[in-house]
Amino acid sequence: MTNSLLTKQSENLVFHTFDETLKPQIEELLSLGKSAGADIVEIFLEKSDNLSLLAEQDDISNVSPSFGIGAGIRVFLGTKDGFVSTNDLSKPGLLFALSQALGMLGLVIGSKNKSNFDGLNFLTDYGKDKNNWLETSPDLNESTIKLLESTSLLSKKNNNLQVRRASYSRNWQEVIVAASDGVFARDIRLHQTVGINVIAINKKNRSTSARRYGSSGNPNDLRNWNIDQSVTELNESAQRMLHAEYVEAGQMPVVLANKFGGVIFHEACGHLLETTQLERGTSPFHDKVNKQIAHKSVSAVDEGLSNYAFGSLSMDDEGMEPQDTLLIEDGILKTFISDRAGQLRTGHQRTGSGRRQNFSFAAASRMRNTYIKQGMFSPDHLIESIDNGLYCKSMGGGSVGPTGQFNFSVEEGYLIRNGKLDKPVKGATLIGEAKEILPRISMCANDLDLAAGFCGSVSGSVNVTVGQPHIKVDSITVGGR
Repeated sequence: MTNSLLTKQSENLVFHTFDETLKPQIEELLSLGKSAGADIVEIFLEKSDNLSLLAEQDDISNVSPSFGIGAGIRVFLGTKDGFVSTNDLSKPGLLFALSQALGMLGLVIGSKNKSNFDGLNFLTDYGKDKNNWLETSPDLNESTIKLLESTSLLSKKNNNLQVRRASYSRNWQEVIVAASDGVFARDIRLHQTVGINVIAINKKNRSTSARRYGSSGNPNDLRNWNIDQSVTELNESAQRMLHAEYVEAGQMPVVLANKFGGVIFHEACGHLLETTQLERGTSPFHDKVNKQIAHKSVSAVDEGLSNYAFGSLSMDDEGMEPQDTLLIEDGILKTFISDRAGQLRTGHQRTGSGRRQNFSFAAASRMRNTYIKQGMFSPDHLIESIDNGLYCKSMGGGSVGPTGQFNFSVEEGYLIRNGKLDKPVKGATLIGEAKEILPRISMCANDLDLAAGFCGSVSGSVNVTVGQPHIKVDSITVGGR
């Protein structure tokens, strides 16, 4: 049987069309894997068509198209798994990849075990209404015009913007997921993102400002981009910070703005609630389900359902529909973010969170749209409650340790004096640890908003949404001068 598969159609790509016609061929591979002794066999097929552009000043400095096709094959035996990827989608190529994955677990194709594989379900096609997404997305010419319009408008806003950059990326995927538990699902994904950043210089003063926007499932997103609004906001931020003084270091109350302010929760806490962290034994919350880990004002969710949000999806990369997962309720930890491997190894039920960058990665438990839910206060109420503190309007980059220690720079910040915003300050860094900071988030405003971003982890870089309303942290270490 093995030899006939290796020679049959050896020169032809037989998996180039992603539809119901693949079912018999996929079932044959899954049956071989099961008969070799695997508990679960999973096949992930992907085609991709990506485009990225960079505009610097008034020119397009980089254009990077890329195309891909391939498969990732994963097999489970107990709690162990083996994974192999290939871009050879011929039957021999996929059979070789399957044999390699099985071999990682000491299993061999051709053994005399009886396969208990019952066949795949009917194809669940989440992509049937999305087949025109790639064709209706902006082409290279239209994308170029949009980017150059933004950098040109930036120069008209202010002549001290020494660096003006704008970038655009489009990621299109067609995927099929099939597994020996019957899962058989297809989807088409479209993600677009625009980033703009500037460096303003005036004599010895210098400031930087950046913004990113993104969506999923919306071919017209770039066309609908309000360039004037984005450019105005970016320029005003850069000008306000141009003559800012350095902040003094110390322990103080802080108000974090909505949207991208949620990056701290994502990085410092969200990753600790993924079952990949539980498997490593590095999460301080591993035994805290149904226990208080945050102030009672804090409730947080991870979901893949918000319309057009950058982390939304019709199905995860294991073929499961996403759930609205309540992570924290009134400060109490309720559940974890889990994928197939996470459920097998930790016992926490899957949440539709198995995600991967592409076919060359095995899926892992990953966040989607992750945010702190809104509360009952106005943003002004939070600021008015502080005599001396810091308002963080825009966050920059940072780093996070394996157990939630973090430091994040503040791109645009202001002192708070006697309940009012005071002068702008620069050089601020927020330093803390998730398990210490969560109990200090004492107030959440009523202005929840989301922001697009990318998240890197064991299964590559995936598109995510971070977010929160304005929140008040009663006390945090602020690094400065």
